[in-house]
Amino acid sequence: MAGVELSHTPLTKTVKFVFGLGDWGTSAAATARNVFWFVFLTNVVGLSAGLAGGVWLVGRLWDAVNDPLIGSISDRLHSRWGRRRPFLLFGSIPFALTFFLLFVVPPFESEVALVLSLIHISEPTRPY
Repeated sequence: MAGVELSHTPLTKTVKFVFGLGDWGTSAAATARNVFWFVFLTNVVGLSAGLAGGVWLVGRLWDAVNDPLIGSISDRLHSRWGRRRPFLLFGSIPFALTFFLLFVVPPFESEVALVLSLIHISEPTRPY
């Protein structure tokens, strides 16, 4: 870029703070989930620590497959609202519902059914 002079004015703390607010919702949900969910699974639901970690592991493995597919779909989406906004708008309601359901004990006696339902409920709440 010959002949183009770039300005290097530093950003104010207010501007940095406002930009940081854009990630607050996702980060707050992820932090709450990470801090409280394992304690909930072991102390309230009654799962062993190994099973609680297994629920998390299966979800992360699913993310490794699913996230690139959804990214590819969102890259190719052409709507009047843009490529990403429909996912944000229409994904917020299922995200809120499943985040609430994370902390509800599923009414299953079988440990296998309990673990499968927790895997199913926990997947949509992974914002990253």
